[in-house]
Amino acid sequence: MINVGKCFMSKSDSKEEVIFERWGYDENGKLVCLERSVIIPVKYTDEELFGTSNISIGMINPTYIEINEIQDKDDEYKKIKKFLGKYVEKYAKQNNILVEDLNIEFINYGKTELVYVLSEKNGKRVTLLVKQPAIQLGKVKQEAENLLDLKEKDNHVVAPIDYFQLGDQELYATPYMNQARCIASSSSWGMYIPEPYYRFKSFTPNQEKIVNSCMIAKLVSLYDFEKQEGLSSCKLGGGDFMLTKGWEKEYPTVKNTLDKLYLIAAREKIKCSYEQYISIIREEFSKTTIYDDSKNWIINLRGRVPMKIEDINFGIKLGQAIINSKTDSPHTKKLIKENILSNKVL
Repeated sequence: MINVGKCFMSKSDSKEEVIFERWGYDENGKLVCLERSVIIPVKYTDEELFGTSNISIGMINPTYIEINEIQDKDDEYKKIKKFLGKYVEKYAKQNNILVEDLNIEFINYGKTELVYVLSEKNGKRVTLLVKQPAIQLGKVKQEAENLLDLKEKDNHVVAPIDYFQLGDQELYATPYMNQARCIASSSSWGMYIPEPYYRFKSFTPNQEKIVNSCMIAKLVSLYDFEKQEGLSSCKLGGGDFMLTKGWEKEYPTVKNTLDKLYLIAAREKIKCSYEQYISIIREEFSKTTIYDDSKNWIINLRGRVPMKIEDINFGIKLGQAIINSKTDSPHTKKLIKENILSNKVL
C-alpha cells in the first residue's frame, strides 16, 4: 500500500481547526483515507516586529522552509504545525499546564532547523529547534547528542533539555536565552539584534578580532583528545555561536567575550588528529567557502567572510591555553602535551 500524506485547513463553528489526513491506495488501486485527525488548537503569537520585547525575525516566510524535490511547502508547513501541536500537548502534560496557557512563536530559521519559542503563562520559555523537511531524519537527534556531549566539557554550550520525534519529524528543546545576539557574517562579521527590530549590526574592527579569535578558541578547546575528534560542518557565519544581550555595551576583551559566548550548534564531528584539526581550521577559516560545494569543506561551511589569519592563530593559541587550564586527567594531559608540542602553533 502506498501512503500519500495530505493536510488542509478548515473552518468549523467559527473556529479554525487543522485537520490532517493520510491517504493511500487499497488492494484494488482505489485512493482511500487511512487516517484523519484534528489538531488541538495551539496559540501562535503574532510576531511583534518592533519593540523592546521583540525576539523574532518576523512572520515565517515560505522561503525559510527547506524542501526536497518531492515535497510541497504548504503541506510540509501544515505538518510542522501539527507536529508542534503534538509536542505542546506532551509539554503541557509533563508540566501540568493547560495547552491554552502556552504560546508558540516562530523566531528564526536555518538550513537544518526552524526555530520557535514556546512560552508559558508565567513567562518561562524554551527554544524549539524543529527539523527542516528536507533534512534526513536523525540529523537533529545527532546534533542534540553532540551538544549534550560537549556540554560535559564546557558550560557555555546550550544543550538540549528534551527531544521529541513523531513519524518523520523531530525536534529538540533548549533553555531560551532572551534576545541573545547570533553571530553571523554578511559582507562583514557582526551579529543579529532582535530589539527593537531584527537587524544585522557589523562589528567594530576590535570586536571582530576578539569575537573571531574566541570562536576559534572554542572549537580548539572542544577537541576530544581521547576520541581524536573535533567539531565539523560548522557555520560560524550563520549563527553557530551567540553572545548574551549586553555584551555589545562593554569594551570587548577576551575574558568578557568568552564569558558571554555560547555554542548553539554541533551538526557533526570529524575523526582526525589534533594536528590535522588545527591545520584544517587555519586553512578553511581564512577562505570564503559559501560559493563552493559543501563537500569540498570539512569544518567551515558556507563561510561568507574570511577570518584574518592573525585572528585565527591567536584563537588557536587561546584554545590551547583553555585546554591546559581545564584538564585534570593525567592520561588526557599526556595526550594533550604530546599533541600540542607536536603542533607548530606555539
